[in-house]
Amino acid sequence: MSLATQLTFQMKNERGALATLCSELAKVAVNITGIQVPDEPGRASIRIVATPVDTAKKILEKMGYQYREEAVLTAHLPDRPGALGKLTRKLTEKGIDILYCYATIERGTDRAMVVMGVSDPRAASEFVK
Repeated sequence: MSLATQLTFQMKNERGALATLCSELAKVAVNITGIQVPDEPGRASIRIVATPVDTAKKILEKMGYQYREEAVLTAHLPDRPGALGKLTRKLTEKGIDILYCYATIERGTDRAMVVMGVSDPRAASEFVK
């Protein structure tokens, strides 16, 4: 488990907006390791975990996006039944609320990377190993 910086911002939900964002980040070698794009009409709240984060912030600013930074818990879990359940039970037992969660399978591995917004990211990263 570790902490990562997530950037959250509002994007107009229109054709090509996500493609433009991803292309601008790629131009400066920003790697998006996690992204959540909801199906919302009008404007959508986008969450990204990207490296290097300082470069990603500069691109968002250049594109006119106001973003919010927050610490999120990242977990690299085995890709098997019960792995996410074990993690979420540990968080619950320690009194840490899960606010949201999104995940992806890591390329070339048998693990999933899970990004979680939790009520106390620092505490969660300390005890969940």
